Amino acid sequence: MFQNLQIRPAKSHRRKPSLTIRSGVTKRRISAVSAVTANNVPSISFMENLFGAEFPEAFGNTDGRPAENKKTILDLPSELLEIVCEYISKLDIKRLRLASKRLADSVYLRIDRVFISPNRANLAYLHTILAHPRYKGRVHEIVFDGTRLEEYPTLESFHKAIVSNERDTRSAIADRLDEAIEIYGNDSPQARLLEEEGMYQNGDGYLTDNVKEILLRYEDDFARDVLARNAIMMSIEDSYLVYQSLYDQEQEIVQQNLDSETLHRALAGFPKVKRITLTSEAWWLWNERPRYNTPFHRSLPPGFRKPLVFSDRDHPGPVRMHSGSYGPPQPDQSVCRGYTIILSALLSMEVPSIEEFVIDSENAQTGIPEHVFDRRLAFFNDTTLMFRRMPLKRLRLSFIPCYCTHATRSEHGQPNIIIQGLLAELKDLEHLDLDMRDMRVNHAIAPLIDDLGKANLKTLTLRNLAMSVDEFYEFLIALENVQHITLYHVTHAGGEAVHWAHLFQHLKEYYATSMQGTKPHYTIAEPIPLEEIEDLFGTAVRFSQLIDEEVDAFLYGDAECPFLDAAVAEDEPNSFKKHVGWKVHDRDWTMRERMTEVRGREGMLKWDD
Repeated sequence: MFQNLQIRPAKSHRRKPSLTIRSGVTKRRISAVSAVTANNVPSISFMENLFGAEFPEAFGNTDGRPAENKKTILDLPSELLEIVCEYISKLDIKRLRLASKRLADSVYLRIDRVFISPNRANLAYLHTILAHPRYKGRVHEIVFDGTRLEEYPTLESFHKAIVSNERDTRSAIADRLDEAIEIYGNDSPQARLLEEEGMYQNGDGYLTDNVKEILLRYEDDFARDVLARNAIMMSIEDSYLVYQSLYDQEQEIVQQNLDSETLHRALAGFPKVKRITLTSEAWWLWNERPRYNTPFHRSLPPGFRKPLVFSDRDHPGPVRMHSGSYGPPQPDQSVCRGYTIILSALLSMEVPSIEEFVIDSENAQTGIPEHVFDRRLAFFNDTTLMFRRMPLKRLRLSFIPCYCTHATRSEHGQPNIIIQGLLAELKDLEHLDLDMRDMRVNHAIAPLIDDLGKANLKTLTLRNLAMSVDEFYEFLIALENVQHITLYHVTHAGGEAVHWAHLFQHLKEYYATSMQGTKPHYTIAEPIPLEEIEDLFGTAVRFSQLIDEEVDAFLYGDAECPFLDAAVAEDEPNSFKKHVGWKVHDRDWTMRERMTEVRGREGMLKWDD
C-alpha cells in the first residue's frame, strides 16, 4: 500500500533578502589577509603607479604632492637628527628611538652628565657609560655629591628625624584643615571627627579617612600632591630597613675609596668632559623635587622616606697631626672629603681640560673649606696650583666653615687677598659666581678681581657680599664687556641694606652718556624677612623678592624706579618697592609668584581679619 510513497526533502528555510539588497545596495566583504598571501596584496606605491596619474587626489596629500614625495623625519640625515634632538626632552628622544629601528640606530640618548656618590646605583651607571663606545664620548659634566648619610642606630632615632623633616608639610596640612573647619563650622561632622580621630591614623603619618575626604574637596595641586604621596609612602619601619642597607653600602664604598677611584677613571675615560660640579643637592628631602634626577633616585622604592643628610661641613672632626711632625696640623680629609677628592683628581690630570668648576651651594652645604686661607698648609698650595693649571672659563665659588684645624683665617691669611690671588690665576675666566655666605667679615669687591678679569667677564653673580655703594659703582662701570650681573642678598659694608635707588640712578646717568658697547642686564634679590623659617640649620631665609626686567626698564628706558627712596627705605626691611618683581624660593628661582599677587593676597587676609 505504501510502495509508491516517496519521501520528499524538507522545504528549505531561505532567508529573505535584506533591505539593503532589496534596495540595490550591496555590501563589500573584506577578507582577512593571511600571512601566506600577505606578499600578494598590492602596496600603496604599486596602486599609485597604476592609477596615480588618473586619480591624483586619491593618493596625494592635502597640498597635492604624491605620497612617494612625502618627507618624514626618517629622511633626515643623522647630523640633522642630532641637532633636532638637542632641542627636545630626553623622554621625547627615548620615544623617537622606540618609534622605528632606523631611529633607534641613528638617534642617540642624551647622556651628557654622570653622577658620582658613595652608592652603588650611581657608580654602576657611570661604569656602564664608561664602557660604552658611543656614549662615553658624549659626557660633558661630572657631578660629585659630597653628602654623607647620618647614622641612626635605632628605629626611634630614625622616626624622630623623619617627623622633624616632615614638619613643614604637616604644618601646611594642618593650616588647610583649619581653613576647612572655618568653612564647615565647629559643629560639623568633619570637625567632630577631626577632634576625635586627629589628623593621622598612627605615628607613621598616614592620614585618616576624614582628612582625606576634606582634602579631596579642594581639588587643587596641594591637596592632590598630599593625597598622592600619602597613598604611596612607605612606613617608617620599612624605610628604616632600606636606609640601613644604603648606609652600610656607603660605609663600604667610602672605606674602599671607590668613589674617589671612579672620579679618577671618569676624568681619564670621558674625553669630552668639560665641567665638574661639587654638590650636596643630589640627596634631599624625600618629598621635595630633587635638583638632579640621578640613577640612585630612580632606584629607590616608591614612597621611600628619608631624613635630611648633611654634607662635610656638618661633620666637624678632630684635628689630625702627623706623628713625629712639629709643623702645622693638616686637614682631616674625612671632614672635607668631597672637595679634597676633586682637588686630587684634577691635579692628577696630565692634560687639564676642565673649563667649568661649579660648587652647587644653594643650601650652603658645599664649598671650599676655609682652611684654604691658611698659607701654612699644603691644601692652600694645591688649590692655587689647580686654579693655575685649569683653563677655567666658568667658576662658581663658595666657602664653608672648616673645623679641621685650630688655625683661623685671621691668623694666617686675609681672605680678600687669597681670593684675589686665586682669581688672578684664571686668565680665561668669563663667568664668575662668588658666594661669601659663611665668610663673616666685610669684603671689598673691587680688589678681588684685577683689570684683566674685569675685561674678560661676561656674567657676574655676587652673593652675600658686604660693600660700600661708591666702591661698587666704580667696580660696575669698570666691567666693559659684562652682559649680565646678578646681586643676591648684598648688604652695605656696615651691615645695613643697600640704597639701590642712589646707586642705580648714577648707573642710569652713566649708561645714558657712556660709549660702552654692552648694556648689562641686572637681576637683584633681597630677603623677605617675614619668610624666615627656623630649620635644622638655624634661621634660613627661604624666600626672596627678585627684580630683573624692572631694573632694565628703569636703567635703559623711562619706567619707574623699582627701588624705594633712601629716606623711605630706612624704615623698610629692604629697598624694593613692595609691588615689583617676584617672590622666589631661594633654593629654586623657578618657583616664583608675582609680588602684586602676593601683596594682594596679604591685603585680603588683613581685610578678612
